[in-house]
Amino acid sequence: MTFHQTKNAMKLTSLFPLLFLVPLLASCAEKKQVYIVYFGEHKGDKAFNEIEEHHHSYLLSVKESEQDARSSLLYSYKHSINGFAAELTPEEASKLESK
Repeated sequence: MTFHQTKNAMKLTSLFPLLFLVPLLASCAEKKQVYIVYFGEHKGDKAFNEIEEHHHSYLLSVKESEQDARSSLLYSYKHSINGFAAELTPEEASKLESK
């Protein structure tokens, strides 16, 4: 092995930790938290499945896919209040807040 090859191997080895940290930092930047979205009291004119579909469609407006919207919905409040709990990034929560 020549010095030139060793030097390149050392550069590659020193870059590996940086390449590993980039995805880690990206995931930290979009850390999801649980938010509760409150719409007020129910008017009593919708069935439970209609309420949950409304909550899902609201989430779909800020999520990238239907699957992502469905998996982020943790709980739909359907009895005494109208709202839901969902895992959202701070950016997604901000978008929902401005709707």
